[in-house]
Amino acid sequence: MDKEKQTQQVGNLIDSWLDAIDAQPQVAKLNESKITAIDAIIDSFAEIAIVGLDREPEQWTDGLLEEVMFARFMLLLEENEKTEEMYHTIPFALHQLFNYLQAQGVINNGKELNQWVDDNATKLQSLYNPKFDKFYRGLYEAMNQSGIDTSDKKTVDEFTKSYLNLHPELGIDLYKQDDQK
Repeated sequence: MDKEKQTQQVGNLIDSWLDAIDAQPQVAKLNESKITAIDAIIDSFAEIAIVGLDREPEQWTDGLLEEVMFARFMLLLEENEKTEEMYHTIPFALHQLFNYLQAQGVINNGKELNQWVDDNATKLQSLYNPKFDKFYRGLYEAMNQSGIDTSDKKTVDEFTKSYLNLHPELGIDLYKQDDQK
């Protein structure tokens, strides 16, 4: 199947998921901008995972979540989608997606995927901040270059501490006010 046809089929599949998720009571009661953000998050994540990385939902792992959300997610969003509200909605949106797919029998590891979301919620919500985005992208790239298993929380924590010890200015820059030199 050619890529264009695959993309169209995946788009139709994602649209059906969004229709069902948007109809869930916990989503339907939200305001329109939050629902739009949820749809953008789910659509972008699923499109990157399925079309971009050629991973069907039953192949999704915490490593895939890490790669999609911290290395590719920002690139697919339109500028007008990159809002603080959208980023603060990421954990909720991903939970809705994984819970729905688990309930439909599409995935059987929804609990593990949701745990990854919980463990990384602060990082996910911080992506709207360009300084945090740049930091996490650099950190993720350094982990990949060093062969770090990003699903191993202890190893990631140790690597992050070492990375910040080697590059203390990166940690300082995260919290420095833009008007300070």
